[in-house]
Amino acid sequence: MAGFLLRRLAFGVLAVLVAASLAFVLAWHAPGGPAVGLLGEQAAAGQVEEVSARLGLDRPAIEVWAGWMGRLLRGDLGTSWREQAPVASLILERLPLTLTLTAAAALVAAIAGTLVGVAASASAARWPVAALAAFHAVPSYIVAQGLVLVFALGLGVLPVQGVADARDPAMGGVALGVERLRYLALPVAALALHQLCFTALLVRASVQEQMHLPHVTAAMARGRSRGGARWHHALPNATLPVATLTAARIGGLVGGALVIETAFALPGLGRLAVSAAVARDHPVVICCVVAACALVWLANLLADAIAPLLDPRLREG
Repeated sequence: MAGFLLRRLAFGVLAVLVAASLAFVLAWHAPGGPAVGLLGEQAAAGQVEEVSARLGLDRPAIEVWAGWMGRLLRGDLGTSWREQAPVASLILERLPLTLTLTAAAALVAAIAGTLVGVAASASAARWPVAALAAFHAVPSYIVAQGLVLVFALGLGVLPVQGVADARDPAMGGVALGVERLRYLALPVAALALHQLCFTALLVRASVQEQMHLPHVTAAMARGRSRGGARWHHALPNATLPVATLTAARIGGLVGGALVIETAFALPGLGRLAVSAAVARDHPVVICCVVAACALVWLANLLADAIAPLLDPRLREG
């Protein structure tokens, strides 16, 4: 187990450095430049040269890249050119919202997907599979726009953008919690739908397979209704592979959360990365990429660690 974790740790560090290097290359060759981004399009050539020299961008690209990677390996994320604040503090300030959104979406997708999958397994028709596959194919940002049109702009029952303001004196403990749930309802739904459909399809297929096994048939022969056998005898065994595959897809939810934050103007990691990219604040952009890669790597490592606990066949194999 120790060797496995060391190999995964080495792979994770290598993957993060490769992603950071690609982000550096893209940022370095982006149109304009950091100095123009900080000073504005009307800045004089002398001002641009002065700021570029102050940021160290007048040196060769390979030298700048080596310096950034060296500091990154030492845990130094640098300082934001735009905010003049440590990048680590900017990321830590926004990370809790991204993690909350991801965890809530994973929980909703697991529970609702299981319920929908069991209900769909009762029908032998093809339309439940076709409907779930169709919704699964819709990108999250399209789902987000549809939810905004229906529930926010059409019905007017949920807020469209931002988060509840904790500084509002009218907000107490319970009221603030309820308001935060209202603001997160649409982003969580938009992020969870893709994973929900995937889980439902897996549960449906797995439950239908379990319904033909001898222990389920024996339970129905003893008088258990078909619905009761489905919930009490088929579902427990059906959830083992589903839980394993669901855990392995948490990394995808992290990536989706960064897109959903932008669509709903949530002050999380994704919105920080987009605003930094617009301002050509390279240290923040690169470190946001590093943070996102690290989260995906941790999610996959967690999935690999818990998979044998959920499925005994993986321990044997």
